[in-house]
Amino acid sequence: RKCATEVIMKKRLFTAALIVLVAALTLGCFTACYGDADYFADLAEYGFWANDPEEAIAQPKIGQLVRDFLNSPLPDGKTAKKVAFIGYDGCRADALINVLDTPDEIGGDNSTSLYSGIAEVLKGEDAGIYYAYAGGQKGKDSEQHTSTAPGWAALTTGVWGVENGITDNGMPKRIEHKTFMLEAAEGAFGGVNYRTTFAASWLAHFNENYMDEIEYLREHSASPVAKVEPSGADAETVTAYLDAIAESTDITMRHKYVTDDAALHEYLLSCVQESGENERDIIFGIYEGTDHNGHGTGFGNDNYKYIKGFRDEDAMAYELLQAIYSRPSFQSEDWLIVITTDHGGIETWHGGQTLEERSTWIVCNKPIDEKYMGSGYDGYTEK
Repeated sequence: RKCATEVIMKKRLFTAALIVLVAALTLGCFTACYGDADYFADLAEYGFWANDPEEAIAQPKIGQLVRDFLNSPLPDGKTAKKVAFIGYDGCRADALINVLDTPDEIGGDNSTSLYSGIAEVLKGEDAGIYYAYAGGQKGKDSEQHTSTAPGWAALTTGVWGVENGITDNGMPKRIEHKTFMLEAAEGAFGGVNYRTTFAASWLAHFNENYMDEIEYLREHSASPVAKVEPSGADAETVTAYLDAIAESTDITMRHKYVTDDAALHEYLLSCVQESGENERDIIFGIYEGTDHNGHGTGFGNDNYKYIKGFRDEDAMAYELLQAIYSRPSFQSEDWLIVITTDHGGIETWHGGQTLEERSTWIVCNKPIDEKYMGSGYDGYTEK
């Protein structure tokens, strides 16, 4: 009788444990698929936004903003235009509370970080931090994955993937929609041939997504460069190919593959060193700390490593800004400084259409006009 009772108890415990496990898995699946319905509204509680949630800026509009800046006349007393476009891959909008002042009831560290690139930009009188969004218009032709390739392509080309060709990772861009770096190098803005660079540590940018522009530069080389099919090529092959093109092309754009954030940072610092060997007028670089750690331990403020990845890249951006401010010619230069992200994340992934994945942000040292802002955006679509 005692044995029978023990068996019954074990079965009940097993059943209870199974129910808990199934419930946990179901909840996890629900969260990953649908996210938190209050996430978008919760972001509005952060007091630092320069626009309302309903005015969230579509990523392509940020690319258009860069183009409009380069096309605009120089302010009085300025002699040259410069752009620093700094990317934090996979940085959720709610992560910003970890470097900016926030009300106690919201959380975060409730103090502005002393060595934050974001906080440093926001010290400017005209600077602001704005709601933005990735993923296109949900349910419409422009809907695209909230992934790395489509996010950065929308930002740099000024159009969604339905036009530029990249709606998900692993897809090549169309040369008909050039990045603002290539356009600027070709003299599209006021006839100035800007020295530009696109630097990143994610190899797929160079052996999948931007093969069109790499081939375009090869075809416009002053001296012949043997064609290499970069698709699927390893880092050593891609690096050698990019270097060969950089040494031969007449167009003043450079693609630079680096191994990690530290190498990226070192390269970007060299690009803003006035009269240095690598000096560029327009830099576009992507730090990967948030995205790498998000995939490893989870996206969001409850993951220490994720926030550490964010703080680390934000500290590097701070150092990069100090290098820009220290340029001998800085006072006579008209700088556009943008810090933004390609997508958010949920649990340990991204690519879907949850609010956590779609909601992004942009920090800019210049005020962003209403013409770039959305109308009636509800987290998924605009009116």
